[in-house]
Amino acid sequence: MLKNELQHLFSLEGVRMVIVIDSEGRVADEMGASNIRGEQLAAVVAFVMAESRAMATRLGQEQISMVFVEFRDLALISVPLRSGYFLVVITQVGANVGQVSYEMKKHQDIISSFL
Repeated sequence: MLKNELQHLFSLEGVRMVIVIDSEGRVADEMGASNIRGEQLAAVVAFVMAESRAMATRLGQEQISMVFVEFRDLALISVPLRSGYFLVVITQVGANVGQVSYEMKKHQDIISSFL
């Protein structure tokens, strides 16, 4: 089930939120931090992913595999899923971003299969 996959990612040390959104910025599912509003975040992430795709095209790349945005206290990692969905994980400072990225890619196809 999708919730089980999201729970696996959420259980990684330092992960504050896991969210699946569509390209229109609608939340398909989410888990985590109550102080982060999933729907507001989803709209912004959808825009960032669209712009990242446009940049990839300008650079001669067919697609993006991951977008990473680092803030002072948080990091946002987003990977595209099939059918225009995105998997987004928000981590706190000090989280092992390499491990989180690896787990996201490892579970990307499984999560896609539920959408």
